[in-house]
Amino acid sequence: MGLVDVKNVNINAQSYADRLNANNAYYNLFALPNPFLTGFKYSIVPPMPQLNTNIFSIFNNKLNNTTAFDFGNFGNLTQSTRLSGNMGNDIVATAKKYIGYKESDGSYKKFTGGRNEAWCADFVTYVTKEAFRANGKSVPAGFGSSSVAGLKQWGKKNGCYLDVSSKNKASTIKSSVKPGDIVIFSHSHTGVVDKVFADGSIQTIEGNTSDKVAYRKYAANNSKISGFVQIA
Repeated sequence: MGLVDVKNVNINAQSYADRLNANNAYYNLFALPNPFLTGFKYSIVPPMPQLNTNIFSIFNNKLNNTTAFDFGNFGNLTQSTRLSGNMGNDIVATAKKYIGYKESDGSYKKFTGGRNEAWCADFVTYVTKEAFRANGKSVPAGFGSSSVAGLKQWGKKNGCYLDVSSKNKASTIKSSVKPGDIVIFSHSHTGVVDKVFADGSIQTIEGNTSDKVAYRKYAANNSKISGFVQIA
């Protein structure tokens, strides 16, 4: 049997063929002829060479590479379980695309599906669903309505309605309201929260306000603000 230089046996070879050849060379080195049993070999098992531990490190890293669980595909939400990611900002960005759509040229019918009706809730429903689709997420089950009452009812039913009608509005809005939330007004009107300011006042994007999509700003203590549907 020829001599084998163990130093040159690459135990850490990357390809399967290289590893197989290395293993064969290694074990052939220590498989010597048996002087008593012709045709058989016995094996002397020496200490094993240093193993390549990189693969164990990689495997361990994979096991420990945890990511945040995505609740985006769940149908029902709770007050404590907002959707993760930038959905709120994406809802706002979608609403901004339609600033200036109005009744006089019929462009508002994009939100109503061609119907002639009060369309503030249609607008909120449309931009929210569009933002979800653009993110590859399923719209929460049952969301969407042509009426403000329908949006509010959905929020209450799914545990994501923040009622501020009997609370300190300024502190509650500052601590709990975010862009992308749907504001509900007591006079049967709605819009998307665009910004929340340090004093608790808010800026919104609304459909069917002066017959168009436009920005509006409200003081935190505005008596018409009754709550928020927090879908994002």
